[in-house]
Order: sequence, then structure tokens, then C-alpha cells
Amino acid sequence: MFCVVKLSGDLPLGTVVQFDTVNNVWTTATAHNDLIGVISQAPQQNEDDLTWWAPVVFAGVTQALAHEAIPDQGGELSINNGKVLVDNTADGCGIIAPIARGQASRVANDLVMVHIR
Repeated sequence: MFCVVKLSGDLPLGTVVQFDTVNNVWTTATAHNDLIGVISQAPQQNEDDLTWWAPVVFAGVTQALAHEAIPDQGGELSINNGKVLVDNTADGCGIIAPIARGQASRVANDLVMVHIR
């Protein structure tokens, strides 16, 4: 599930976002306690008012930026500064997929497969 939403700026593809109620835009997520989404296509700037818009996935499978090395077995999805990491002690809002056949181990800033629930 995705929809095109207004962003706080030109955020990178794969950034995890949450809603900023003060500015009424989606901005870099700091935690997984609120509704989150992942930018699924490069943001586009509106020429009329210079606002940034992008499709954001709110549920299902997508690719998100890794905050740090991701264990080959994957695990519970957690968020740090708009990027994902495995934290199996937290009550996550999704999972990070295990390493796929033939794929190299995932490191910081790689796009990794996640399932948001």
C-alpha cells in the first residue's frame, strides 16, 4: 500500500518517514512507535510552490536504507534516523528479510527488503 505524500525536503530513496504534525509533512522517522512509511521512488519537487512529494509505502514489502550491518538472518525492524536496523528485543513494526540467495551481506546504507505491518 502506498500513496504520494508531501515531504519535509528532498529525502533519499529508502528513507523511513513519519508524520510531523507541526509542519504537516512527512519527515525522517526517529522511532517505530508512530505510523511509518518508506520512500519508494525519488522525490519530485513541485515547480509552483517548491514542495517535495514522493510515493511512500505504508504496508507491505519495500526497500529501506540500512542504518548498520544487517544480520544475515534478518529480524525485527527498528528505526534510527530514518534508517532500519535489527532489534529483536523491541516490539518492531515489521521485519527485515533474511539475506537472499546469492546476495552479499548487507551493510550500512544498503537498500534492504523490509515488510511493514
